[in-house]
Amino acid sequence: MLGDPRTVRVTGDDTAAVFRRAEDTATGPAGRHPRRGPVREAYVWCNLTSGDGSRALWLLLLPFMVVNLAHWMRPAAPARPRMVRLYGLLVRLAALTLTVLLVAAACEVALDLVAWQCAGTHACVRRHSWLAFLEPAGPAAPTGSGGWWSAPGRRLALAAVPPTALTALLWYLSHRTWRAYESHLPLPTAPLPGPDDSSPDTDGPARGADGDGPARGADGDGPARGAGGAGRGAGGVGRGAQDPVPGAHGLGLDTGAPVPGAHGSVGGTDGPERGGPAPMPHAPDAVPDARRPGASAHGGKQGADDPAPHGSALARPGFWYGRRLVARLRAAHTAAGLLTVAGAVVTPAMRFDQRGGGSGVLDLLGRLLAVALLACGAAVVGVVCRRGRSERRPDRRLDRHLVRGLPLAASALLVLGLVYAGWSRPGWQSAGRLPGDPAFGALMLAQGLLVLALAAVAGYLHRRRPDPRAGMRGLGGPAVALLACALGGVISGGVAQRVADWLDGTRALLAGPPVLLTWQASAIPPLLAVLLLLTAALATRTARLAHSERARIRREHPGEPEDPPRTRAIADARAMATLTDRAPLVVAVLTATTLVLGGAALAGALATGQTPDGAAHHAHHLVRGVAETSQALGSWLVGLGFLLFVTWGRRAYKDASARRTIGILWDVGTFWPRAAHPFAPPCYAERAVPDLTWRMATWTRRTGGRLVLSGHSQGSVLAAAAAWQLPPSVRARVALLTYGSPLERLYGRWFPAHFGPPALAALHRDIACWRNLYRRTDPIGGPVRVPARVPDDTAPGVDHEPLRDPLAYGRSADHPLPAPILGHSDYQSDPAFTRERARLLTRLHPRLPGQRPDPGTPD
Repeated sequence: MLGDPRTVRVTGDDTAAVFRRAEDTATGPAGRHPRRGPVREAYVWCNLTSGDGSRALWLLLLPFMVVNLAHWMRPAAPARPRMVRLYGLLVRLAALTLTVLLVAAACEVALDLVAWQCAGTHACVRRHSWLAFLEPAGPAAPTGSGGWWSAPGRRLALAAVPPTALTALLWYLSHRTWRAYESHLPLPTAPLPGPDDSSPDTDGPARGADGDGPARGADGDGPARGAGGAGRGAGGVGRGAQDPVPGAHGLGLDTGAPVPGAHGSVGGTDGPERGGPAPMPHAPDAVPDARRPGASAHGGKQGADDPAPHGSALARPGFWYGRRLVARLRAAHTAAGLLTVAGAVVTPAMRFDQRGGGSGVLDLLGRLLAVALLACGAAVVGVVCRRGRSERRPDRRLDRHLVRGLPLAASALLVLGLVYAGWSRPGWQSAGRLPGDPAFGALMLAQGLLVLALAAVAGYLHRRRPDPRAGMRGLGGPAVALLACALGGVISGGVAQRVADWLDGTRALLAGPPVLLTWQASAIPPLLAVLLLLTAALATRTARLAHSERARIRREHPGEPEDPPRTRAIADARAMATLTDRAPLVVAVLTATTLVLGGAALAGALATGQTPDGAAHHAHHLVRGVAETSQALGSWLVGLGFLLFVTWGRRAYKDASARRTIGILWDVGTFWPRAAHPFAPPCYAERAVPDLTWRMATWTRRTGGRLVLSGHSQGSVLAAAAAWQLPPSVRARVALLTYGSPLERLYGRWFPAHFGPPALAALHRDIACWRNLYRRTDPIGGPVRVPARVPDDTAPGVDHEPLRDPLAYGRSADHPLPAPILGHSDYQSDPAFTRERARLLTRLHPRLPGQRPDPGTPD
């Protein structure tokens, strides 16, 4: 991003930091080094999403991340607070079922397949000798069997260790990542201490000999007082706009000084501006925002709960800090996982005690323990339902009794359940599947009902305020929630199928996993068939569009020799870029097919109680063939998908480039705070947005300067989020330059409540000026479609006309070699980038106060 391999970190740590070129931090003998032209900074945040090898483990949390996205995809609906709260409640309940499903899948593998079925079958134990100490006594059992652990209840108690450890690991990861990523407080609403305050200035990086103070001056690149930036640069800085990796993105910041001559002569880096006006007030929010009277990002006439009723909630002070909710959800989901393990252990023992002829005391204890488990489960559901996000202020409070007491109570019940199940019960033997198979059917039914209710609420909200650009007419959230549940079911079924095949390759010794998991696997082949048909239709449409684009490309380059391969390559790039706009159709078809096939699988499993081939045993030979083929092919595909999943994770653990590829997935998925699922991967924006706002607010307070905040791809989304969080006076001194931006094309369509047309229009009104660059060949970036401000008819619109790509059709004096088709990358090499950045600097208000000296600096 900085265009120089010699960079210096000026503030930050190894996780995220601000860099400058070395020449911009050099100081002269007198401690002054005047700098002419923009001084650029790069904010490097790539380690937040693609750092060390532990990021590969986040793949296991993919369903949690997807369902968390559903919370933020609700339609925009002002004045409908109850329906908005209901929407969030339904998503949180769906997220809770995913936690239970994951732990139940672990229980299915450890308790049912290993401890109950295989360890209780002599032939299976002989194939896996490491289970010999669990084998019950029998005439053909090897020596040493029938020991203390051979009782079914004790086998289950021992097998409960892996799912319990999994729950503890999820709690630990959520707690640790919160401290590492999301525990950074946002910019305070109170005025920051200034150089003349009695308290020391600790709010920003120090200025002085290290050259951290922005230089002032002007050159041919536009007037500037300094520069800052943010992004994922390249060459040791991160991935920036010139990174050839698809999906790479960056964020930049260019700060400017008053126009030369407007305030007299220009002084040194840290010295005062002689002849300039009086210094600005110390507080960054001391200057009222003339653009939006009464509007404030931190309260004001609009109220702290909704500072911009026609804008975005991202401007609220507590949007990027929700410690209380995450802690409550973490406690509830941890308790739910422990209760799931306890229920899986207690249920078989309780059913045996209720048959009669056993101990009446154990029967009574089992019933009391079941009531306690149900009561604790109801408390978990109550905690999840009780409270959502509070964004009026940073929610730093913590319900310590609840956060500590709920997991401890579930842990105590789990210990009691293990002791209860492990008690001696003569005559108890394990046979068939573990009692409790209907739990998977109940989970799947609950998820389906929650998704349908969520769709009803989302449809109601969309009808109250229709947005023609919203994806799937506001039903994107329910669709994503359904896909998260389906993904969780596929992962659970894949693990169970692979373990069952490993324990019993012949499938003749064990009963195997629950029949519902087999039905789910059998639904995968028809789902893939539908996707293949959809892919063929999209490919045909893309080919037709590419053919029509060729004539347009020839008209765009009159007088140049025709080059059919070149024309075809450009047309194909433009046509392929439009596939992004067909994503709603793909998601709609995938969701509808998943819902139908999932309902059919649930109905078939509950109605027959057999696998698909068993249910179709007496049917027509064609139906029987289809059922057998779907079951065999589905099992194979589930296993293949699981192996690919593990292989991808293993490669990402060892290969940094693979982690960066996965990091592109996390860029969108982990941008949003954990509002629905506490075990989702951490939100990097809760670290990046405070970093940017602190840097910009403290810089403008120190210098009274102005800056251009530029962002590429996901960096443009971070730029918008940081601009929303700035105080109004600082926001009025910021110009925004976005390029390759998905703000409207992706976020505006799929997250309309936060990036819809009213939100982007409000951002345009609040900041000084905004310019957006895009290409027709870019599959990610696009226009933001924000109308020009009415009071300022002379200002250009936000969207620049589409940039030429490639820069030259054929060979020319400026391009003697064929110019590449850049698509989503290398926007900074386009002359329009430098030109628009310079124009933004000149459009910023020219009569701003000069840079104030440090205390004690002589005039």
